[in-house]
Amino acid sequence: MINFNPFWMFVPPNPFNMGRGTSRNNTQNISQSSSDFSVGANTAVPEHSDVSRHNEPNPPGCCEGCAEPNPPGCCGCYAEPGPIGPRGEPGPPGCPGERGEPGPQGVRGRQGPQGATGPMGPRGEQGARGPAGPPGYPQNRIFATFSCWDLVISENVRLLLKTDIPDNSGSISLCGDSSVTLVPGYYTVYCHVSATLKKHRFIKLTPNFNGSEQTGYTIYAETAKRTEAIQMSRYFIVEISEESPLYFTWDSSAWDSRLSVNLCIEKLCRQ
Repeated sequence: MINFNPFWMFVPPNPFNMGRGTSRNNTQNISQSSSDFSVGANTAVPEHSDVSRHNEPNPPGCCEGCAEPNPPGCCGCYAEPGPIGPRGEPGPPGCPGERGEPGPQGVRGRQGPQGATGPMGPRGEQGARGPAGPPGYPQNRIFATFSCWDLVISENVRLLLKTDIPDNSGSISLCGDSSVTLVPGYYTVYCHVSATLKKHRFIKLTPNFNGSEQTGYTIYAETAKRTEAIQMSRYFIVEISEESPLYFTWDSSAWDSRLSVNLCIEKLCRQ
């Protein structure tokens, strides 16, 4: 429609003259001059409508300018809408929508500082006993010592010996006055000789065991002047294959040598 005001609403005539008409929004209509309303050329007017009467200025029986509210015989006037009422309370929330797809994973942050060391845990149960190790060497060592002091001997003789510390196992024992009997096994032998010679002489001391003279362990010495003291020693390890005597042969160019002898023998606990 042309020249239509949406705030104006059609109000039918009040046949009973019961006061002002009300709009569809339950607001009272304020009287307005009929000159404010006009029907356009293209506006359809129903046959029973009283709008056509407003095409004429001050139609019969209508108040002029509606100075009074709905006087008797007035066809009813149009008013502007009243003020908007207070806002009503919000309605209940609607149902939640569907859950969206998860977004991409973010960048990994840097590692935080290391925390403090926690308390020590309880002691665990004792484990099973392990296998036994190989047998060790016996704690009781087998050894014996022999000696001879201020002995005056001739040119070619066996060294005389006497027992200082005996061997209780019977592996090392003195036989006679110049030899030591050894049972089969491995032995360490240490011999020290201190001699005094009055003239320029030579000396040779050779061990004998396993039934033969062992020249590989011979000790050699020689005096350079008259009445000179010399020290000789020998340390070696031997294997006795069968029970055998051990003794030392003294060979010197002097017939009146004075000497002292210390002999230590220990059996090795080798399997």
